[in-house]
Amino acid sequence: MGYVDAHTHIWFKEVYPLSQNIPSVQEIIKEMDTVNMDFVVIIAYPSRELWGTKEDFPINMINFLKPYSDRFSIIGGVEVNKLSLTEVKYWVEKQYEAGVSGFKIHPVHQWIKPNDYREEERGIKGLEFLYEFAQDHNLPVIIHTGTSMFDKARNKYGDPIFVDDVAVDFPKLKIVMAHMGRPNWVPTAFQLVRIRKNIYAEISSIPPKKLLEYLPRLEEISYKTIYGSDYGGPGVKSLSENLRNFLSLNISSEAKEKITNKNPKELYKTIHY
Repeated sequence: MGYVDAHTHIWFKEVYPLSQNIPSVQEIIKEMDTVNMDFVVIIAYPSRELWGTKEDFPINMINFLKPYSDRFSIIGGVEVNKLSLTEVKYWVEKQYEAGVSGFKIHPVHQWIKPNDYREEERGIKGLEFLYEFAQDHNLPVIIHTGTSMFDKARNKYGDPIFVDDVAVDFPKLKIVMAHMGRPNWVPTAFQLVRIRKNIYAEISSIPPKKLLEYLPRLEEISYKTIYGSDYGGPGVKSLSENLRNFLSLNISSEAKEKITNKNPKELYKTIHY
């Protein structure tokens, strides 16, 4: 059984020169091999305010990693509230052609609600197009829920309740709720995973040693839960240590296999798919 880390921010200096303390590709792969990790998912979403990244970021990451395409999966994204509908369509299609495995919406960093496509909200047509495109092409959309520590983050957008509209309006869209609303909204996130067939739980950034405190009923939703470390983000020391800590939890081997292997491999594909 090979594991998958389905949420990382491994931004290599060759693609993002401002990256700090990220090992080389070869060093990352060597560490993955020590814990039998088949591939990792790299979140390469644009955020002009926080990172200075734009819509070509995931494409550049894919091009850089093509020699190692079987070990990485790339998630793209578009700042739908800062581009015209024509521009959103262009970049969504361009990223898809390059080989992204899905798209990321980061409400807290991009300053939007997940349901801002609705007329009673802000009526952002580009967001509606992104969801429709992902649904039509069987690509998951990762939506950040919960707070962020960065200075320009707007944490009012982190409430997972706004994801509920997306699940209802796009019933065939696979929605991955990153971080499960931690720390403020975990009960809301848990309930949405339980009642909405197309919402998946994703546990990155929750320290494994604290995971069962946040989600004591984790086994109940293990059939639709995805493992991720958030490596490259604050507080995560390494891919291998985070995985080992998760595998040491007092949950069934069957649940661990679903969360770290079966479920993520059903959602995400490596670059050369």
